Amino acid sequence: MADSAVWITSQGDFLMRITRLLWTAAAGISLSVPALAKEEKMKPEELVAKHVASIGSAAALSAAANRSITGTTQLIFRLGGHGQLKGPTRIVSEGRKIYLGMMFAALDYRSDQFSFDGSKVEVSQLAPGRRSQIGMIVYQNDFFLKEGLLGGAMTTAWALLDVAGRQPKLNYAGLKKMEGRQLHELRYRARKGAGDFQIALYFEPETFRHIYTTYRLVIPESMAARPEASAGQQRTIVSLREGFSDFAPVDGLTLPFSYKLVLTIEGQGGSSITEWDFHADRILHSRELEPGAFAIR
Repeated sequence: MADSAVWITSQGDFLMRITRLLWTAAAGISLSVPALAKEEKMKPEELVAKHVASIGSAAALSAAANRSITGTTQLIFRLGGHGQLKGPTRIVSEGRKIYLGMMFAALDYRSDQFSFDGSKVEVSQLAPGRRSQIGMIVYQNDFFLKEGLLGGAMTTAWALLDVAGRQPKLNYAGLKKMEGRQLHELRYRARKGAGDFQIALYFEPETFRHIYTTYRLVIPESMAARPEASAGQQRTIVSLREGFSDFAPVDGLTLPFSYKLVLTIEGQGGSSITEWDFHADRILHSRELEPGAFAIR
């Protein structure tokens, strides 16, 4: 009996020690979870640094005094219109200057051209006093070009190459699912000029390449003169998405060769979806630019 008592007592002590160890381990795990979560919460500046490094070294970026991209764009009217157009496209950038011209052989839709020469923004017209939908949006919101957002990392004007100079408000929102993929989301707020646009940039977790930018603007319904008329008013939602793909090395830099713009407008006047699908066939750096390279043709 004495031996049995000793064995029971020893086993009881053993179980108590195991229980204490398990509780200690559980406490350690519970304490470490927030710590790990905190470590995984990336700072905006860290994400930006990793993204810039994914483009190329500081030396390679500095060596690209300017950039000229040529290719072809297919314009597709998905909703609110019909038909397709196709034509040559050129994107030229130098520092913060940028020209993006998509030319089409149509009398009623000759081109979509955007330029920023370092001081003023210009947007082409389809006819005197009339611009395309995307042309009107960029014309009324010149931050797209002044901020270096339109065109993303395809241009030397890319906003994230000079965060210190532009001083936007950046907020890392974590991993978000988009187009079936988990992507880092970085919310971007220009210091001035962006109005009520909500801007988000998306990056691949593996490479930190920038592959999407989304812009969203909600325009409230206008107040009608009569209450019964006001009830029929609807808000307008403007959504623009840029997509970048087909990355390849060029002069020590990794740049996208495919660029897609998708503009969706939903409102009382109806809905429309328009796409611009650009594929580059050549990217050149540090070439002599012709006079008027940043002017609407």
